[in-house]
Amino acid sequence: MYLEASSIPVNPTREQRTALAHELKSPHSTVAGIAAMLRAWKP
Repeated sequence: MYLEASSIPVNPTREQRTALAHELKSPHSTVAGIAAMLRAWKP
């Protein structure tokens, strides 16, 4: 993942990965929404 490439360790759960996949597929998703979701993954 790009977060790990940026030296941000992440270990998302299955539910988090599924939620991200749904967000990315949604025609209503925004960059801000995706960024907020990814920020929540920080340990």
